Amino acid sequence: MTYQGERARPMAGENGRYFEVSKVRIGPDGHVSDVLWAEVDTGTDRNVGPRVLATAAEVVDAIHDGAEVAGVFPSSERVPDRPFVVVKHTDGRECIAFDGAPLSGRNVTDLQKLDDRSGKTPNAIDSQARTDAGMAAPARPASEHRAPHHEGAQRLTFAVSKVRLDTGGRITDVLWGRVDPAKNDWATSEVIVAVAAVVDALHAGSQVFALFPATHGHLRERRFVVADYDGDRKTIVLDGGTARDREVHDMDRLDGAASP
Repeated sequence: MTYQGERARPMAGENGRYFEVSKVRIGPDGHVSDVLWAEVDTGTDRNVGPRVLATAAEVVDAIHDGAEVAGVFPSSERVPDRPFVVVKHTDGRECIAFDGAPLSGRNVTDLQKLDDRSGKTPNAIDSQARTDAGMAAPARPASEHRAPHHEGAQRLTFAVSKVRLDTGGRITDVLWGRVDPAKNDWATSEVIVAVAAVVDALHAGSQVFALFPATHGHLRERRFVVADYDGDRKTIVLDGGTARDREVHDMDRLDGAASP
């Protein structure tokens, strides 16, 4: 199985490649934490592949490798894109920001936001979708359990290609492996583990993404977070509101009985 994440081509070199960012997520520190982006063929002005989710760290890597990455603003009229550059936090960590001075209507805060919904809140959409599907009450996202990433800690990235669900629709086991975002490939073989191992990885500051089946392998578009249910029991759920064809029940399944 070939891992296909934010870049669907071998990463021999980024020189000459161009990516457009259409949506961003702003972290608690006020900097971009995640983006929705796609590679664009500058000759035809068409996307090379689908828009997918990527972390800001992956955008930083692409820029360091010579790629051009620009933000695309929502507008009825064509508004010129703005290039992203790598900047440093006061603590030395790298992030992305627009090059140059602030411009009216063309700053990071003017880009569309990930998880935006029109008319309904994400919780309302998610609740209705689960009711329609006859699923159990959703687990409660345990945001208080998310461990901050400490400077110097090794932050790993994992991908989940298959899940096993209990009778309530909650994840009990996964088929996962560690991935190398820079090479767009698996860094380890995939193994089956209980969901507790994924919970531990998330608490340690690692990122865990869901892979959804596609024509040519899998696409990585959503991340997992820890959630509580039945008191102090923990599982994982997809972050954000409901997304068509991008829910846990749309993922490939593991055979066999669920872990106790």
